[in-house]
Amino acid sequence: MLGRYPTIAEIAEFAELRPDQVRECLSAFRQPLSLDRPMGQEDEVDFLEILPADSTSPEEYLDEGFLRQDLAKFLITLKPMQKQVLMLRFGLGSVDKLTTKQIAQTLNIKESKVRTVQNRAIKVLHRSQAQMQEYLA
Repeated sequence: MLGRYPTIAEIAEFAELRPDQVRECLSAFRQPLSLDRPMGQEDEVDFLEILPADSTSPEEYLDEGFLRQDLAKFLITLKPMQKQVLMLRFGLGSVDKLTTKQIAQTLNIKESKVRTVQNRAIKVLHRSQAQMQEYLA
């Protein structure tokens, strides 16, 4: 009964843990905030309203995450060269979009080969189109 909340160090000592372990436990049990929670002096604004308008909504963020997972599964079905060409061409992952000429230079192949590989890879992915339909709607 300290008359105050204990410090992280005091909790760690009592629980025979390291302070970083206590912080991790406290973080895990932190209650999430609702985006609909009223805020401000007179609860006149919802938390969601103060987020920047150009930011991704929670639903869009989840959809993008699922799309990335599914796209990764589809890319696995491609041959390594096809996967690499598509990733470079469309800027997938942490790669910037490259032109056909830039890809040819990067991979040390002819531009016509890049186009052929890209077209074949797209045909393979078109066969998976039914599974991707929910993202295309």
